[in-house]
Amino acid sequence: MFQSDVQHTGRHWSDWFRRLRAPKEPTEVLAPYRRLKRSKVKIAFGLIGLMLFCFIYGFFFSVLVPNAFAFLMAPLAIVLLLVVWALPQSNWAPTRTLEWLFYAMFIALIAWPNYLAIALPGLPWITLIRLTSFPLVLILLACVSMSEEFRNRLKSALKALSAIPTLLAIFVVIQLISIAFSADLTNSIQKFVVAQTTWTAIFFAAAYLFLKPGQMTRWARILWAMAVFVSVIAIFEYRAGHVLWVGHIPSFLKINDESVQRALAGSMRAGTTRYRAEATFMTPLGLAEYIALTLPFVLHFSTGQFGGKTRICAVLSIPVLLYGCYLTDAKLGTIGCLIGTLAFIFIVSFRNWYRNRGDLIPAAVLFSYPAGLFVVAACILSFPRLKVMILGGSSHDASTDARITQYTVGMQKFLQWPFGYGIGMGGETLGFGRELSGMITIDTYYLSVLLEYGVIGFIVYYGMFAIAIYNGGLKSLFSKTLSEDKSFVLPITVSLITFIVIKSVFSQQDNHPVVFMMLGALVALFDRGRVGATAPKTAGGNRAALAWRA
Repeated sequence: MFQSDVQHTGRHWSDWFRRLRAPKEPTEVLAPYRRLKRSKVKIAFGLIGLMLFCFIYGFFFSVLVPNAFAFLMAPLAIVLLLVVWALPQSNWAPTRTLEWLFYAMFIALIAWPNYLAIALPGLPWITLIRLTSFPLVLILLACVSMSEEFRNRLKSALKALSAIPTLLAIFVVIQLISIAFSADLTNSIQKFVVAQTTWTAIFFAAAYLFLKPGQMTRWARILWAMAVFVSVIAIFEYRAGHVLWVGHIPSFLKINDESVQRALAGSMRAGTTRYRAEATFMTPLGLAEYIALTLPFVLHFSTGQFGGKTRICAVLSIPVLLYGCYLTDAKLGTIGCLIGTLAFIFIVSFRNWYRNRGDLIPAAVLFSYPAGLFVVAACILSFPRLKVMILGGSSHDASTDARITQYTVGMQKFLQWPFGYGIGMGGETLGFGRELSGMITIDTYYLSVLLEYGVIGFIVYYGMFAIAIYNGGLKSLFSKTLSEDKSFVLPITVSLITFIVIKSVFSQQDNHPVVFMMLGALVALFDRGRVGATAPKTAGGNRAALAWRA
């Protein structure tokens, strides 16, 4: 009996080895994937290598965090991108989720102070913008990876104004290369990631989402509502004389950072005792810039292309916005609102005259426009209060002298190295304010771009906006008829003009995501004028795709 058991055991092991060496029948594999030939030796070495990498990675993570946090997160980011790249092909794409995250990020950007966040040791601030922008990027990449229809539709939209996405892609490469020239690699890598999530990804998401009829109008209404919201906050804040939520911030949202403390303390102009409202922004200048960028859209809502209730609400909200901008005591806001209003009036009067040469009202406004500019200039010079608001007074001399000094020092730094000092390093390279107050400042974004990305980056960045303004201006001036969505080419163009002017005296990037939304919207509106296509299925269900036509 014992001998039979041994023989049975021997046959059992021989059968097992025979089955192990025999070719196996192919098992079920998901349709979008294909079976790869694998070797057991390669699998064993792969597992051993993975375990060894995890051990080494965990050791360095425990030793180097938080100083090298950006470097240590790179392998995880690469693995995540590989997972997104390997997603199966499908006609379905989560565009509904993409849309919700897009608007959630937009509202969080304006309605919630970015300095009210959760700060964990060794980690970046966990803000509402990051909680919405990073999932938005992942969903956008998933849509691109999974749906061929999504890729074709986005590609078609980008071809409408191909120069803008091309220059944007070149600018992203310049940003990446500039990291190699940075004196602070960790800071530059973080700035690069933020720029791609809140600028580049937002541009491509907007270029796709604004293809759908009605999305442009919805976005503009939210932009308008948020401007009224922050203006009302500014009014109450000015009356209170401090930021409204000071003393009411929960402990888990408090951040012990110098910039946050300055924002919560409020600000006053040197030589005066007048409080400057900032609402949900870090500085009064950011609030003034946002209102100036929004004003052309409110003026557009007040025109005859919209219903009576919309026009009445737009007209009534304009004084609220202007008063909110006035409470910031920021020249850039006043100048931006003035330039936006004058540019809007000129384009509208020229377009109406071009469409109907026999109409006397647009002709009268257009041909009296030079005289109107002269009257505006005379009023500015004649009324001291208005002159101070726009051209500045003695209390603004310190800011003017500081900008002159910054340009002088900045050009010297630029001539020493015209290829840029790295993304996010403009202020550190300039070094202005370190000896006076210990706080690095830089007042003009022209100089920031020049010092961070060099002369090539400067040309590419502002060339992108110049092309957008040129094409938007031509379409606004000479188009015979425009649908409701396409008509927003006009306020987008005027807002981009205002943005370029304001950036000559303001370097902060609070409103950059809004501006890149406008660029993406402009590309989408141009595409809809000549291409019609169908949308891929969304997460809302398997209903038939809708035709996206103008």
